[in-house]
Amino acid sequence: MFALSSQWLRSLARCLGALALSLLLAPAFAQKWDFYTFMPSPVASTKRLAVMLEDINKATDGQLSIRMHMGGSLQISTSNITQAVSDNVVQMAEDSFFTGNIPISGLLRLPLLISTYDEFLKVSKLIDAPMAAAYKKRGIVMLGRYNFPPQVLYANKKLTSLADLKGMKLRVTSPEQAEFLKRFGATSVTIGTPEVAPALERGVIEGVLTANSGGGVGWKDLLKYNYRLGVNFVDAVVIVNEDSFSKLPPATQEKVRKIVSDAMPEVTQALRDMEGVLGKQFAAEGMVITEPPADEAAKNSAQFADYWQSWAKARGPEAVDALAKIRAALGR
Repeated sequence: MFALSSQWLRSLARCLGALALSLLLAPAFAQKWDFYTFMPSPVASTKRLAVMLEDINKATDGQLSIRMHMGGSLQISTSNITQAVSDNVVQMAEDSFFTGNIPISGLLRLPLLISTYDEFLKVSKLIDAPMAAAYKKRGIVMLGRYNFPPQVLYANKKLTSLADLKGMKLRVTSPEQAEFLKRFGATSVTIGTPEVAPALERGVIEGVLTANSGGGVGWKDLLKYNYRLGVNFVDAVVIVNEDSFSKLPPATQEKVRKIVSDAMPEVTQALRDMEGVLGKQFAAEGMVITEPPADEAAKNSAQFADYWQSWAKARGPEAVDALAKIRAALGR
């Protein structure tokens, strides 16, 4: 045995005290999360979402650190984002290809039902609660929603009227868009966002339904025509794994909710602002852009009323009731 000097013991005590203090001051619930976006490259939406994540990281004082992953960078297909968050493969994501997992959400995708941004904002509130409940059953918390501009038609061959759709193959993001194409003689192809550019290059598809500020800006060099009939709106929601979220202190949860909620209208506005700017850019670069006749949307809307009803009936009483409320709110 040997004697320890009093100086060494004092030094050890100081070290242990400093360690105890650092542990006391360290965040008690520090978590590292992964956030997945379905967009393969930065656009207006992902840029604003990146700012949202930075705001969360700063506001939670080290209790939460979130890293963004672009679409295609992880082995998660766009249609499996809901399941990936449910399984905690990623803790947080923007989810847009959710109609297969959250069927009632397709109400907002019905062709020629919703015409304007204001209409979308009004009726989307009518299904917030049932969508949130459907996500909760999967162990997911829905934190907020934003929407892209109206989805319009693009092609790499002549497309200056609906009649030109006959025989074309276009990529869609939902069965509701597929029904629209079917009625005009076109074939629909469902593929994830990161796979669209290769599919256009190989001739697997000849066009897409998207917005300038969505997929349009990424695929503009592969597309020559744009017919600007707004077929439907596409929304995206920010979701989080419920178990991971519940491990945050209540005050931190509220901070996350508020930051996401505040960001959603700003994401929608950023996409809306870019739509016209990009349209002028595409035209200057040689894309043939055609505006439809003023009455075309209203004229064709009537022929889809039967589809709206059959769609809702196939999904049960809740969807039928929600559709009735939406049509009443829109006067359709």
